[in-house]
Amino acid sequence: MEEFRTLVLYRSQHGTTKRYAQWIADALNADIMEASKKTFNDWSFKMTRYDMVLFGGNINERGINGIKDYKAALSKERIDNFAFFCVGSYPASEETVQEHIVDNFKENERAKAKLFYFRGRLDFIGLSWYEKRIMGGLMKAIEKKYEEDRTPIEAELLEAYYDDIDWSDKSYIQPLVDYVKSFMTPEQLAYMEPIAAEKIAERTRIEEEEEAAWEEEMKRREALYYENEAQKEKDKLKKMSKKQREYYIRKKAEREGAESVEELKKAFGVEFEEDIETASDIESLDDYSEHEDPAEEVQEEEKE
Repeated sequence: MEEFRTLVLYRSQHGTTKRYAQWIADALNADIMEASKKTFNDWSFKMTRYDMVLFGGNINERGINGIKDYKAALSKERIDNFAFFCVGSYPASEETVQEHIVDNFKENERAKAKLFYFRGRLDFIGLSWYEKRIMGGLMKAIEKKYEEDRTPIEAELLEAYYDDIDWSDKSYIQPLVDYVKSFMTPEQLAYMEPIAAEKIAERTRIEEEEEAAWEEEMKRREALYYENEAQKEKDKLKKMSKKQREYYIRKKAEREGAESVEELKKAFGVEFEEDIETASDIESLDDYSEHEDPAEEVQEEEKE
């Protein structure tokens, strides 16, 4: 029995397409390769060695990333079995698939264009300046609409615009995996599946470790941020007069609902204990009427 050989080629801009390509390669015990222009110009690279070739790319303003190179490579080599997959931010639907077929394939190519669509991730911070410009224009148009006039997709994209939202899911690849498996003989399938199961388990373990490490890193960054902010506040207090410090502490206590001296000490530190004690004894900010806002005076002095 000859092993059924599958090759997954991908081009990824922000990493989500690469992740899908890895999931597909694991599920099919396939070879995987990032498809740069140099890949197809390498004389030793032969797609004809494979029984199935899968091409993947993220959706950008020009269509599927790498689609022209993929089609050019197919025209040079006679590949009988191939399929495409793409990754975008819109929900997966048959309508979405058909739109991308029309946008990326000529009329005479569409009959053979087997395309699968996977929903990806939208991270505005990670976009290029050009992509931010495009997305910014789209989001402004959505924001101008009344909330009740926005479609569910527009509301979802608007939410993602202000946050990093990841819609990627392993379940999206199943139709593509099943499509490739339909070309395998029962013997090839029986040989491939145990190996694929081991690779899937290993990938899951690696991703869980990476996710746990990332969560720890985010906690560390958050703690460092608040530590820096607290130090900035302490430095600011040191520049104030005693009266200004008392006013500032009292005002923050009222604004943030600090109800005890202990809470204030925790927020400002024991080095301002005397100011905290004094500020806590004052019933109202009205007692500082001779200083409209001493903290603002300090800011004005810093500007000068």
